[in-house]
Amino acid sequence: MTVAIGINGLGRIGRSVTRIVASASNPGVQIAAVNDVASTDKLAYGLRRDSVRGAFPGTVTASGDYLVVNDHAIRAFHHERPERIPWAEEGVDVVIEATGRFRAGAAARFHITHGGARKVVISASADDPDAFLVVGANHKSYDPALHDVVSPASCGVNALTVMAKVLLDRFGLRSVNTSVMLAAQSWQRVQDSLVGTSREDPRLGRAAGESIIPHNYVVGDLVRVALPEIGEMRYSYYCVPTPIGSLAELSGQTDRPVTADEVNRAMAEAAAGPLRGILAYDPDPTVSIDVKNNPASCLFDPSGTQTTADGGVKVRGWFDNEWGFSNRLLDLARLVGDRLPVPSSRVTWSVA
Repeated sequence: MTVAIGINGLGRIGRSVTRIVASASNPGVQIAAVNDVASTDKLAYGLRRDSVRGAFPGTVTASGDYLVVNDHAIRAFHHERPERIPWAEEGVDVVIEATGRFRAGAAARFHITHGGARKVVISASADDPDAFLVVGANHKSYDPALHDVVSPASCGVNALTVMAKVLLDRFGLRSVNTSVMLAAQSWQRVQDSLVGTSREDPRLGRAAGESIIPHNYVVGDLVRVALPEIGEMRYSYYCVPTPIGSLAELSGQTDRPVTADEVNRAMAEAAAGPLRGILAYDPDPTVSIDVKNNPASCLFDPSGTQTTADGGVKVRGWFDNEWGFSNRLLDLARLVGDRLPVPSSRVTWSVA
């Protein structure tokens, strides 16, 4: 089954999703429509040229109300509010909500109740979705009868969760502390700004290239929503001045003393087995740029593993905060799209 998707917001995540679909031989999804306030010509330009990803590996043109990507026509809408986007006109099954503005479950649900889509995947740590589903951890808990608006949490949560799951399943895990160093975000500014920042904290408006900036609004303990067995945890996030490539570290207590070799072997086995494609393993010494365009949620770095005689453990992994996360968004779109229930008749078309 090919799932028809719509993308609301063709920013860094939306463009990454489009590139992944366009370059895959059998993606299992087809982009039927996109929505963005930018003109279709600008959307085409943004796909063709990208300062981080480089030139688009194919062809992109604008033709009237359509983006034409590798000869595939994608309808382009230009509405500011989700309740005005007529997704059903283009047969959209699943909307990827990637604007960063409509992360609340109630707002994202307008894609269903007003736009005629059947499911929504929010590309953020959403507020009150029907479910948080982290691929590789708890995605099998998806219930099509109950979960219409879902979120994979955040890129950092995904990286931390897959490492935590391996430790939890193999050795037990509790008393968890995590830290994420997140590459520069699209909402950050080159110069200091006091308006238009992501949150109210004035530090988030400081120049992105000049400082390491604490980001206290990222919900790091969503790891325990996917893995409730680990109990309470502590976390911290920082935005750092690198264009791509982020770092996740996790420490805690195992049920018995383990060695670094045991931990690394467990991660390597998971990366080659049940978490293949979600967790990757690189024995070479790595830095942040090495993870660019890696589709995994986490590239495990065995050189960062530390253990103590009383069962303490610390692990480290890299992640491409856009590319890996966009791959997980598509995984969820395929999951919820392949198991769609009978279409709902509760659709209200808005003329607002």
